[in-house]
Amino acid sequence: MATLSARGRAALFAFGSVAILTGLCLTAVPETSQAVVLRMGEPVRVVNRWSAGTPSGGGGLLAHLPLVEQVEWVERGLFGFTAEKVQVRAADDSALTVDTAATLRAYDPVKLVRNAGSTDKAIAQLTDTLRQLVQQELGQVDAQTLLAPGGGGALAKLRAALDARARQIGVQVVDLRLTAAALPENALQQTFDRMETERARLASIEIENGNRDAERIATEAKVEAARILGATAGQDPEFYDFYRAMRSYEVVFANPDNKGATTIILGPDSEYLKQFKGR
Repeated sequence: MATLSARGRAALFAFGSVAILTGLCLTAVPETSQAVVLRMGEPVRVVNRWSAGTPSGGGGLLAHLPLVEQVEWVERGLFGFTAEKVQVRAADDSALTVDTAATLRAYDPVKLVRNAGSTDKAIAQLTDTLRQLVQQELGQVDAQTLLAPGGGGALAKLRAALDARARQIGVQVVDLRLTAAALPENALQQTFDRMETERARLASIEIENGNRDAERIATEAKVEAARILGATAGQDPEFYDFYRAMRSYEVVFANPDNKGATTIILGPDSEYLKQFKGR
């Protein structure tokens, strides 16, 4: 029994050793990843490499030498990152805070591993690069142009500049978009204050112009009324005399400002009251 037990332990040890070696020699490759096999730090082959002709993945088991070969993973599909709250000084000296989003593809996983080390490190490098390029490229146009669709061509230049840098590490820029653009908080209040001051100035000008126009219209109306009255006086003196008396009565007796403040003493034969007599 002791002999069998020893044989069983030996078999179990052998089976375990084989299982461990198998686990060290075989690695499952997902369909969404490219596996770069490194031997002594140098890439020797790629499993499930992306190419334009084979967009769908073909994962499976990867056999490699344990301890001698390591596997580095690179995204096979699209991946991306964002550069947020980048301060940009536009060509018209306007200060803006912009967010940009880049979509990438690792078309050369070997170059990526050699020059960047991993997908995460490549993203970190390109994020820093994009922040620098945003300030450089977007700062060449004024704020109004930058906020228009396409950024007046600035976004296309920014994408080309980022793509040139990305291809140095085996990555291409598939898409680049400006996702947000706003004034910084400290500049925003200053802009609101300037807008309010400008609106008040324009309103003051409009009010002044309106008052000037009103005075002009009133003056022209008085002149026209005097002309009409003058013409009427020449055609019908009695009517003109009646009109002047009615206007005078209205000013003296009907004006609420004169109530209790004006006293007129007139005799019954006063010429001023002749219209009340109906003569």
